[in-house]
Amino acid sequence: MGFRTYLEQVKSSTGKPLSKSTTRAILATLREFTLWLSQQDGFRSRIRASGADYFNLSRRDEAEARAAPTRPAPSVKQAKRALEMMPANTPREMRDKTVFGLLCLTGIRVDALISLRIKHVDLKEKSVAQNPREVVTKFGKNIDTFFARGFPEAEAALFAWMTHLDDEDLYGPDDPLFPATAIAANSNTGFTAEGFERRSWKSTEPVGKIVNTAFATASLSEFGPHAFRHVLARHATKTCPSVAEIVATSQNLGHTDVLTTLRSYGQISRERQRELITGESADDVLED
Repeated sequence: MGFRTYLEQVKSSTGKPLSKSTTRAILATLREFTLWLSQQDGFRSRIRASGADYFNLSRRDEAEARAAPTRPAPSVKQAKRALEMMPANTPREMRDKTVFGLLCLTGIRVDALISLRIKHVDLKEKSVAQNPREVVTKFGKNIDTFFARGFPEAEAALFAWMTHLDDEDLYGPDDPLFPATAIAANSNTGFTAEGFERRSWKSTEPVGKIVNTAFATASLSEFGPHAFRHVLARHATKTCPSVAEIVATSQNLGHTDVLTTLRSYGQISRERQRELITGESADDVLED
């Protein structure tokens, strides 16, 4: 109980009180430790399992800790604008534009994206097979992802890139879809980017740079690769005419439970909430 009081008074590195989610995480760890300790020899008579209940938050604080914060994400129009402005004159530019385009089409997690091989993409079926034996998926899930509608330029970029890999670089089905940039030594400038290595990126950092640069070039706020999952989920909650389509979107994102999609990615803005409930748009209010 004294430690609970201490957590309410302690300040974070920013000088502000600890958030309820941080407090919840600390207390949850102590609760698990107390439960474990109560079963160990030499402690059973001193530590009771019921003592772990002291590390539970109040119902009010628990609700605040679990409340999903609104995460910034671009609109579909902003994503299309950034994609449209990306050049595709060189093989490297083609690759980078395809990276951005595939994120628009699928919202695939970045770890899975950099581990994709050419054989995992079926252009005719408009699908990406995320086999956990070969693709790095969250929790080792097997995920079948299909291209979202409304991104024809992204599909065109993907087709052009895969054609280039097949015809020009002679890549095969088991080669990486997004090969890493080859760095060559240069006597004048030190090192220069020169072609590709027949291997995947070792980290997700290059994807983040590609996405950030694309949005910055379009004079938009910078977003990370994960933001595309929010784009597709929010677009689905706004436009899907049936529950089945929302479930399909959830499966496309690799979620086992559709509530995960709605709770973590499908937040509705205050303006949209008002429009759905009252049947009046913001424009209607301005006209009045």
